Amino acid sequence: MASQFRLPLMYLAIGLVAAGFATIGAGKDRSNQDSDWLGVIAGDEAGSEAELAAEMAELFANDSPFRVVPVPGDSGLKNISRLLHDPHIDAGFISTDALAGAKTQSDGNDLAERLQVVARFCPQEVHVLARADIKSLADLAGKKVNIGPAGGSSAVTATILFRAFNIKVEPLTLDGHAAIEKLKQGTIAAAVIVGAKPTPLIAEISARDSLHLLPIEFGAGLEESYLPTGFDRDDYPNLIEMETEIPSVATGLVLLTAASKDDPGHTERVAGFVEALFSRFAELKKAGRHPIWREINLAASLPGWTRNQAAEAWLTEQQKGSARRDPQAKIEAGLAPSHLPVGQNQREALFKQYIEWQRAKGH
Repeated sequence: MASQFRLPLMYLAIGLVAAGFATIGAGKDRSNQDSDWLGVIAGDEAGSEAELAAEMAELFANDSPFRVVPVPGDSGLKNISRLLHDPHIDAGFISTDALAGAKTQSDGNDLAERLQVVARFCPQEVHVLARADIKSLADLAGKKVNIGPAGGSSAVTATILFRAFNIKVEPLTLDGHAAIEKLKQGTIAAAVIVGAKPTPLIAEISARDSLHLLPIEFGAGLEESYLPTGFDRDDYPNLIEMETEIPSVATGLVLLTAASKDDPGHTERVAGFVEALFSRFAELKKAGRHPIWREINLAASLPGWTRNQAAEAWLTEQQKGSARRDPQAKIEAGLAPSHLPVGQNQREALFKQYIEWQRAKGH
């Protein structure tokens, strides 16, 4: 799609800006420095989070009081740490399984009080890309499999996945691009990549590379944190034949911000970011953008976590103004009410139904 070919050059340009952060007011109060930018930490530059952050940056490029600057991250533990401690990072993408894992650690007991939800994104599909001679997950036992940098979203997901299926692999910690090259050379058996389909790194693979996606059957050990999903030719025409569906699972993705920071301008920057992002959200749903934007319900909550105050206030105001809209109109606008059932399984089921409804519309 158009945006995936635009991403590398855009990301390189904004990456150069991000690279200068270390010299911008290092160790000083940011309020005394240039404050017309807001840092959003994403994932590996080849992943879907990078594309989403780049598209937000593009949205804010014109007619906005400040710039959004994407910063490469891991959508996992590194992002959590920088959200909490880095004065240059105001918001960031985190996978929900990495977030859940960090919350249960001894030093993460108060994480739900220190981080707040800006928006809950739609499921991030788990891709296991393998050589032609690898036919199933079981074939990976004892073989070299790239799971991505330690603490990143792909590494967290891969660890849970292989544990659930009782498969022991030889894990590697390469970035996405390096892993794909190793796969093409045949020196590793597979690579686990987590990202919203179509993930640019996988979409660019040629049929001549003799790589394919392995099926992941949803079952015991995965129900707690994952949803069943699948891939077909519309997602990856170079890898999947007509009328073929490859089962997989998906984890969640959430855009978070720190509840407070040792930076007097943080709250105001985030409030301005939320107001502009939510008010112009329809622009991100237009053709040419990543399709995940058209599947997001801004009102969807994340069980056990608090919504950012600016986001909560904006949604409350919009719900008041749209009280006369019928339910479907609210869903179309990305403002479906978040009156979800109490049980987490029921919440996930309702959210899954919403995603399926959106995708069935053929957008």
